[in-house]
Amino acid sequence: MRNFIVLLVFFNVILLLGNLFVNAQNKIPEMEQGVPLLVVLPETPGGGYSANKATGVSSCYTVGPYSSEKAAQLVAGNIRTYGMDVIIRSLSSKKIKNYLVYIADISSLEQAKKISVDLVKQNVNGYSIIEEGPYKNTITFGFFENLDKAKRKAEYIRYLGYDAKFSGQKVQRQVFWVDYDEPVGAATPALQWSRSLNKNSAVQVIPRNCDQQAWYGEGGAFASY
Repeated sequence: MRNFIVLLVFFNVILLLGNLFVNAQNKIPEMEQGVPLLVVLPETPGGGYSANKATGVSSCYTVGPYSSEKAAQLVAGNIRTYGMDVIIRSLSSKKIKNYLVYIADISSLEQAKKISVDLVKQNVNGYSIIEEGPYKNTITFGFFENLDKAKRKAEYIRYLGYDAKFSGQKVQRQVFWVDYDEPVGAATPALQWSRSLNKNSAVQVIPRNCDQQAWYGEGGAFASY
């Protein structure tokens, strides 16, 4: 009986080794041919953006300009809640503050005074004569915030026979633009958020090249939020 048990154990060991040898020769492949491996993408708050960015299926936009950094940050924060990359760019630009109407190229101070007397007869008031400096002998009619009003004033002075002109007085200002990458079909309401801050704002959404971020890094100040 003892010999029979030992023989049975020996037979089982031989059978086990045989199965292991056969399985090693016919190894099951990790994946079928033609079927790609699954890749687990990292999750991003807001959902969906990481997958679109990884596959390159996204569009790039810039919204602005904003006259204050605070407004740009508020819109950027709203866009970020959608799980999108956001960059705020700060740019310097010149804005026309007002328009000056004037008569230049007057030969002498006496001639400028003679013209001013005639203007008074034509019921034109609110003028002044520059008596010194590079604009000497120029007659000015003040500054106008509205371009149409400046044009009408200049045209009226021309009607009276004098070569009136107008020019914009520019001031330096800082504006802010918000760049963001958007998954195709997401329709981020960036423009609505902007108008909720200021309904009269001239902010607009402009499509841009997604490779432009490298240029921004070289050319202008920017902050990522």
